[in-house]
Amino acid sequence: MKLASIALDAAQIEQLEQAAAHGKHSRERRRAQAVLSQHRGLSLQQLAAAYAVGRDTVRLWLTRFEQGGVAALAEGARSGRPSKLDAPAQKK
Repeated sequence: MKLASIALDAAQIEQLEQAAAHGKHSRERRRAQAVLSQHRGLSLQQLAAAYAVGRDTVRLWLTRFEQGGVAALAEGARSGRPSKLDAPAQKK
């Protein structure tokens, strides 16, 4: 299935390039790169292969970007086991 290319303006491209280069987390940088690559003409299948994820995952990234911009690509909270270390030990 071919997804229509996202039309980006110059400001959005600049924001995505900044996020791809300097995002706080590697997953955020990867999502920004995927949106830029889709804008440049890569298909969902190509993006999924390049980032080793499913097409549905890529489609989710693109949908989130369309709905919320670059901020929607940011890494959210993840569930998991709470740390046993206290705050000073975590800073080390």
